[in-house]
Amino acid sequence: MPATQALLAETAMPTIAETVVETRFGVYAFDDSSTLVFPHGLLGFAGRQSFGLGNLPQPELAAYKLLQSLERPELSFIVTPLEPDSGLVAKADLEAACRGAGVAFPRATFLLMVTLRPGPDGLEMTANLRAPLVLDLERHLGRQIVLQNPDYPIRHSLAG
Repeated sequence: MPATQALLAETAMPTIAETVVETRFGVYAFDDSSTLVFPHGLLGFAGRQSFGLGNLPQPELAAYKLLQSLERPELSFIVTPLEPDSGLVAKADLEAACRGAGVAFPRATFLLMVTLRPGPDGLEMTANLRAPLVLDLERHLGRQIVLQNPDYPIRHSLAG
């Protein structure tokens, strides 16, 4: 094979970098397809920009994902998808979040940060509707946007 063809063949092959992280949920391997960069970090974690997105190991938690820091193994979050037509957040507010994140609304994916805390009836799960994550999965970029509408709770119950 001529050198030019070999070089073209090499450059056509995608290189997939893999980061292995030992998390509180087990060992995860994140490749290029499952990593996200948050250039501004997350609220309270501005210095942490690289995250992997993976499935949780328990089948009963299939509706949730793990957002794992690739820089600090002890830093991870449980997130859940937010469907734009769910009615939890007004479409106009999601569109404004997209503008703030620099992501076109049609290509945006939305996630909500989930918090688990003990309650009187067992473990309570809540989601922060006030500060969703706006993702551009094609560019592997994300941004957490605080919505201007103060009516969205930071502890929306996920019970039932």
